[in-house]
Amino acid sequence: MLKQLTPVRLLKNKFSEDVQHAENNAASVDELTKLLGRGRAKKGMFEGDLVEGELEIGQISAIIREIKSAKNIIEEIIAEYKIAKEELIKSKF
Repeated sequence: MLKQLTPVRLLKNKFSEDVQHAENNAASVDELTKLLGRGRAKKGMFEGDLVEGELEIGQISAIIREIKSAKNIIEEIIAEYKIAKEELIKSKF
């Protein structure tokens, strides 16, 4: 959405529906800018406004190469932690 301004993937909420409606009705760049307003991203992402906020989602989906179980992810984190810890000990940090 918002391809005329800066393309983003948005979580479906009232704001994204408003954007989609505007785009479907050939809204101009100025109209989209006005709809986006100031601080819309902050309102959604940092203040947690799930209705009126801009909630971007999925920007990194293109780099996902495999789907792992939560168990495997935790095991990898622990293994990486142990390696990093050993490296710190060896460097006498």
